[in-house]
Amino acid sequence: MFPLDRLVVYAEARALAAECHRLGDSIRDWDLRSQLVRSARAVAANLAEGVASESQASFARYIAIAIASARETTCHLTLAQDAQLLTPSQCAASHRQLEQLIPQLVRLLQAVRRNAKRRTT
Repeated sequence: MFPLDRLVVYAEARALAAECHRLGDSIRDWDLRSQLVRSARAVAANLAEGVASESQASFARYIAIAIASARETTCHLTLAQDAQLLTPSQCAASHRQLEQLIPQLVRLLQAVRRNAKRRTT
């Protein structure tokens, strides 16, 4: 089991969740607000669950889900802008966080998968 507090991406995922929660206060559409906050929280939550996995393959599965949740968060931010519920300037920080976080998650996934293959061969 890998110590969660050593994962830089986990700290960044938590920061994203906090920012999206703050943004959610400005969204009048309850469903979109809920989806945005839930998907952002899911990035950090899946990393936390994955770290507790018994195998590297299982951890990789949780990281893949975290990546999907991050992409979903990007979609919800864009939908909020399209509906003029948030301005581009309101979303800029979250979009920047996601632009940095998603590639980091992809690299983590690749490393964990490589490690899982080494353990099985």
